[in-house]
Amino acid sequence: MLIEIKHRDGRVLFRHEDAHDLRDALDEARARGVRLEGANLDGAILSSVDLEEMRLAGASLVGADLRRANLEEIDLTDADLSRAILDGANLEEALLDRAVLAGASARGANLEEARMEGADLSRAVFDGSNLEEVDMRRANLAGASFVRANLEEAVFVDADLSGAKLSHANVEKCDLRGAKLVGAELRGANVERSDLRGADLSGADLSEANLERCDVDGARFDGAKTESTNFDRVRGTPATPPPSHGPYR
Repeated sequence: MLIEIKHRDGRVLFRHEDAHDLRDALDEARARGVRLEGANLDGAILSSVDLEEMRLAGASLVGADLRRANLEEIDLTDADLSRAILDGANLEEALLDRAVLAGASARGANLEEARMEGADLSRAVFDGSNLEEVDMRRANLAGASFVRANLEEAVFVDADLSGAKLSHANVEKCDLRGAKLVGAELRGANVERSDLRGADLSGADLSEANLERCDVDGARFDGAKTESTNFDRVRGTPATPPPSHGPYR
């Protein structure tokens, strides 16, 4: 069967005459080292596919099914993965700078050391995922969900996490300088030793969260919920102090 992989502008990037399906064609393209920048893969069913180290910068994978796919070290710079399904996928060290993952689902995925600078992750779901050391500086994470996710040592400098859900997440040793966490949910989260200098946590829910040894210099806590929040040994002077809080439990 002839399978053609086309560019978003209609040009044919790769042609495989003996492929059984798109998965076959992608496998052959990968084996030959073919670069598929700008490929149109909207709605593709690619669960469990192996695309390790593929070059798909600028590709369109809107609504694609990539559940349990191996996307380690893939280049998806400037790619559009809006509403894509990435549950259980491996995106370790993937390049996703300026990529669009608005409304995407990546539950239980591995994004360790992935780079997502300036990406649009609004309303995306990363519940239970591993995002250790991920770089999301200047990313749009408004309304995204990271419930029980591991975000240890992640970089969120100047990122927008307004309304993001981080309940019971591990946010230890994160760089959140200048981040916007207005109305974010951090109930029961471990934020220990994170850098919150200049961050805006106005209206955030910090109930039962652990902020021990955080640097809060210049941070804003207007209207934040701080019932049973641990502020032990925090450093710096916040722009607006957190409301009075009771003992940490």
